[in-house]
Amino acid sequence: MWMLIKLAWRNIFRNKRRTILSGLAIGVGLAAMMFADALIVSLGETMVHSATVNFSGNAQIHKKGFLKDFEVEKVIADNYNNKLLLNLQKEELIKSFAPRVVSYGMLTSTSDANNIMLYGIDPEMEKKVSKISEVIIKGTNLDTNLNIKESRKILVGKKLADNLNIDVGDRVVVTVVRSITGDLSQEMFRIGGIFSFGIREMDENIAFMNINVAQNLLNIGNNIHEIALNFKDINIAAQEKLPFKEKYSQNGNETLGWNKMFKDLATILNFTQFSLFILTIILFSVIAFGIMNTLFMSLYERMFEFAVLRAVGTRSKLVATMIIYEALILALISTVVGIIIGVIFIYIFSHQGIDYRGIEYAHLVFKDKIYPHFRLIQFIIYPLCLIIFTMLVGLYPAFYAASIVPAKALRKTF
Repeated sequence: MWMLIKLAWRNIFRNKRRTILSGLAIGVGLAAMMFADALIVSLGETMVHSATVNFSGNAQIHKKGFLKDFEVEKVIADNYNNKLLLNLQKEELIKSFAPRVVSYGMLTSTSDANNIMLYGIDPEMEKKVSKISEVIIKGTNLDTNLNIKESRKILVGKKLADNLNIDVGDRVVVTVVRSITGDLSQEMFRIGGIFSFGIREMDENIAFMNINVAQNLLNIGNNIHEIALNFKDINIAAQEKLPFKEKYSQNGNETLGWNKMFKDLATILNFTQFSLFILTIILFSVIAFGIMNTLFMSLYERMFEFAVLRAVGTRSKLVATMIIYEALILALISTVVGIIIGVIFIYIFSHQGIDYRGIEYAHLVFKDKIYPHFRLIQFIIYPLCLIIFTMLVGLYPAFYAASIVPAKALRKTF
């Protein structure tokens, strides 16, 4: 065995230039797979972060069916005396949460009127879940700990403010449908602040007010429609069979992770994983032809030697084994080269990042740079697959060398 490995090593380096170029080409293919994996995974994480960090949270709790029609009567069950909120404070998986009231409504100014999605929020709790307080470009955030009469401020998006020709301090009328009775409720508010998430749908169609004011306006008492959650690990939110979700999806409630709230995003992420799979197949195919070409070139150069070996009684199995060892050595050299190149590129971009900030993709606006990062799969699965794949590809040249007929091979070489 060791003699065959030693012979295979010498044979590989008979033509050093070809071996170096082949190893470099295969190594670049491995490095490309490593970098593509780092980039696509980081892209997916950045997209999920961009979709959830602004306002929605990693997951949400609602009454079943609430997201389909936003009926005011569909309040979260089992929250008597804030029982649900108190339980969430004890959950180890939860980083932060915020209760909300949600309803369709209309915002009317002296110039025009616009349909809106009205959110009643707790300003202090929202700071830990969303970025509402950070995106206010004019005016101030909602006040806290004020009674209903004192808290008459409302926050609107920049595009909504432009459409209604309103500014901070202007008066507007909010119209909603009250729970149970179905009567229209209208009240006057002052614009306390104008925000800009940089997302057209949010800046044009959403308004915020204090949660206690919204509850009174909608006649729902102390009930809430939504609880936005941030898990300590964002990946937990996408797990379907999670005990936490089962615990808080009882009595008519449902807990939805980001993958259920943003189904289009989940589809895109699945597509990117499929794209990575296709890219891997293409790169492995290119590598296969490179390996096969290198082995066959080496084989044809030594046709006379193989013919002599077979003529003096060397078993075909030993000849085939030596070719496979050559493929293995070439794979090991290429793997080392590929890992070195891949580590260098991933390390550089993991610190500098790839700037896609401000670009909108699939209704998402990238807020942060994309930072490719290392994963264990890049150093174990891909190199291991490359080595196994190289040896499998080497079976064909090995079979060809083993089936050489000495007499014909000798005639061809003379």
